[in-house]
Order: sequence, then structure tokens, then C-alpha cells
Amino acid sequence: MQKQDNTMHQFDAIYGEISNVYHEINRKLGLTDTESIVLYSVAVDKNVSQKAICSLSGLSKQTINSAIKKMIRDGILEPLSGHKNETLTPTKKGQKIIEEKISVLIEMENRIFTSWAPEERKIFIDLYARYLDMLKDECDCLEV
Repeated sequence: MQKQDNTMHQFDAIYGEISNVYHEINRKLGLTDTESIVLYSVAVDKNVSQKAICSLSGLSKQTINSAIKKMIRDGILEPLSGHKNETLTPTKKGQKIIEEKISVLIEMENRIFTSWAPEERKIFIDLYARYLDMLKDECDCLEV
């Protein structure tokens, strides 16, 4: 087995730590990670569907579906009619959670990114997107 490159090890450690910090933020906000992902998605895209959330988050359809069903039962999201690619809509209770909790997270992220120079933001996004594209290529070539 080939030894992992130190840079990749650092990347993995940072990526894992970022996930841990988001989990801690969600805990402090009184949300599960999945609730946060769903409400964040609804907050930033008024036309978001369950399918889009699965695609954007990388979480399984079952995980997102279970969270959405619970959020509907809890009065956070409007009931779904069953149409394909249906838009998720927050109730008044859900909108209040978005305004009081999800907006805090969005503001935190915005403060961080706007503290960077525009060139730094572009470099960060470009390199991250490049890594993703190359990882997809490697995945496509993978034969087990």
C-alpha cells in the first residue's frame, strides 16, 4: 500500500475538523446536522427540492427524506403533495428557525469569506473545484 502524501493527510485532517466545527455549530443552534443542511438549502434557494439537497450535500435520499418527514411532522416544513422535484417550503415556524438560526450560520460563513481578498476567494474556490473534478476523473477510472 502506498503511503499517503502529507499534504493529503493535512487536507483530510482539515476537512474532518471543518465537519466537526459545523456539527458543534449545529449543536449550539439546537439543530441536527441534517436539519441544518435542509433548512440552509431552503434558506439559500427558495426553489430547492429534496433531490437537489441530496446532490448538494452528498447525503443519501433516505437520510434527507427521513429528516424532511420529521420536519413536516414538527411543523417546520409544509407538507409535500408527492410531485417529483417538489419545492420545499418552510412554515412560519420553519421561517423563524431560518431567521434565528440558519441566518447566524450564513452570516458566520459570509464574515469569513469576505475577510479574504477577492483573489484569495477565487484561488480557494478554483483549487477546491479542480480537486473535485480530478477526484471525479479518478473515480471514473477506478476498477476494482
